[in-house]
Amino acid sequence: MKKKRICVLATGGTIASRPTPNGLMPALTGEELLAAVPEFKVACDVDCVQLLQLDSTNVQPEHWILMARAVAERRVQYDAFVITHGTDTMAYSAAALSAMLENIDRPVVFTGSQLPAGVPGTDAEQNLLTAFHAALGGRAGVYIAFGGKIIFGDDARKLCTMQLAAFASINRPLAGRFTGGHLTWLAETQTPTGAFRLHDRLDTRVAVLKIVPGLQPKMLELFVDAGCCAIILEGYGLGGIPDQESPANFLPAFTYAKEHGCRLVCTTQCTYDGVDMGCYEIGVRAQQLGVESGGRCTTEALLAKLMIELAEQGS
Repeated sequence: MKKKRICVLATGGTIASRPTPNGLMPALTGEELLAAVPEFKVACDVDCVQLLQLDSTNVQPEHWILMARAVAERRVQYDAFVITHGTDTMAYSAAALSAMLENIDRPVVFTGSQLPAGVPGTDAEQNLLTAFHAALGGRAGVYIAFGGKIIFGDDARKLCTMQLAAFASINRPLAGRFTGGHLTWLAETQTPTGAFRLHDRLDTRVAVLKIVPGLQPKMLELFVDAGCCAIILEGYGLGGIPDQESPANFLPAFTYAKEHGCRLVCTTQCTYDGVDMGCYEIGVRAQQLGVESGGRCTTEALLAKLMIELAEQGS
């Protein structure tokens, strides 16, 4: 049987870090990381591309474009892709590539670790094994493989800063689990029916504003005045944002944003279940003034989708 070809795109992160006088810093190459899982060089043909060497805190939308293009350019040459990445912005990158690689017909699997490769107790080797098994599993789509979980890329969020099981699937069942050296798929995935399309233009004039007690509506207007074309509002509960019954009435600010051509999309600060803006009067009033519902989408997924939509609407 012909071996599958896997392309590893290395971008840095904790998994590739080594101590310096100023703390951990990415230093290991992708090839050095692969030395931790030598068995896969027997099971498949692996090539490594060192795309970046960054702490993922420094990953920006232009790096999403670099990753997405790297997959698109090599799509027909490889059966799957593994992207090693820092954990802090991995959910943002995975959500972005989920939207940017429309109808991707191969697995694209992100992974990383909470502890650097090679240190005592590291989760790096296990997460790499999980990612490679998911890649060889052949299910098309973008995923995060971490802590024994396979999570759909546009439904992931980092919930823990130190625990090894750092990521959770938000509002969607896990795609799969890797335990005892065995991969089990838990959710059905749909095989892409349309043609593959790369969305590699992003409009980064998108902001996120968290609604907290005491926040003045003027802050929303300042975001609009700063040139934002879309603002994600992290409201309370099912999508609550203070209205005329509050000293901090956001309704006039919604009108201000609409008049200046700025889209407003409401999501929730709650981790699970999403928003239902038709449930309470405050949500209905907000919708009447042009605020869109983010539904069950995470902030990470909304951010990428809005950047793509704005870029393509402006073309």
